Amino acid sequence: MHLARLLTIIAFAASAAAAPAIADEQPPPPRTPSPAGTMTIVFVGDIMLDNGPGHAIASGRDPFAACAGLLLDGDCTLGNLECVLGRGGTQATKAYTFRAAPHAERFLKPYFTAVGTANNHALDYGRDGLAECLAVLARAGIPQFGGGLTAAEAREPLLLERNGVRVAVLGCNAFKAEEYAATADTPGVNPLREAELLADIKAARTRADFVVPFVHWGPENTPQPAAWQPPLARAMIDAGAAAVIGAHAHVTQTVDTHRGAPIVYSLGNFVFDYYPVDPPEWTGWVAQLIFTKGQPVDLQTRAVVLDAAGIPKPVTE
Repeated sequence: MHLARLLTIIAFAASAAAAPAIADEQPPPPRTPSPAGTMTIVFVGDIMLDNGPGHAIASGRDPFAACAGLLLDGDCTLGNLECVLGRGGTQATKAYTFRAAPHAERFLKPYFTAVGTANNHALDYGRDGLAECLAVLARAGIPQFGGGLTAAEAREPLLLERNGVRVAVLGCNAFKAEEYAATADTPGVNPLREAELLADIKAARTRADFVVPFVHWGPENTPQPAAWQPPLARAMIDAGAAAVIGAHAHVTQTVDTHRGAPIVYSLGNFVFDYYPVDPPEWTGWVAQLIFTKGQPVDLQTRAVVLDAAGIPKPVTE
């Protein structure tokens, strides 16, 4: 067994009964609020709290602390939770399954307004595992989008409002979309079905000033999106999306625009340890979207680099 994985399992077993003290007792800094009439949302990519990050959490280390300033530089912060919280369910038979360290939600709570669960690791411990993960998030007071106990719940947008600006965020998954899809009466995630997604964007636009699809899609470990992604991104914007944000590739990909709306095909990893194929470093983006009524969305990106344990820190010039 991989040594880091063995150490993680030992640490998880020791910490399952009670949460260890947080090694860094300094509280996160306060959020940076937007001025009146604007709203800023910070998006990050894949957050996987098993393996190296899980070992850090099991020892009481906050994996987000070094990036607190980036995460809290806005009114809201969203990320793709690419692991299962809780201890329920049965491990799926697949190459990689990710279950967060016990009590990982207490590290998410100070930084994340909500998390997306529409991805290909939501069912790593089956539909029962996802149901427990959703319950853990609810108990911790962390909203989620893109997953649900039913298909209707998984399609429901996350509605955020600050300073008189309302933004709807939709989560959907394109990787083995039907395999992980929620049904009318079973837990799962929102599959990327183009006609449904475009309809959901149009419907969400009637409830919000801006709509942002947060899409789990495309090929892994490649710097460019697949040929089918740009036309779909443009179709989302034509349907009413103000920006399109992507994840899943584990690496950053190109940034594009359509009708003045930004498209980020992949933010890359944010907290992630992907043994046994880790490069010396992972690089990810933190995307800051600034919404002002009547104006195109303003996009700003900042880079992070992940250490050998999958923990990020800001890239400084």
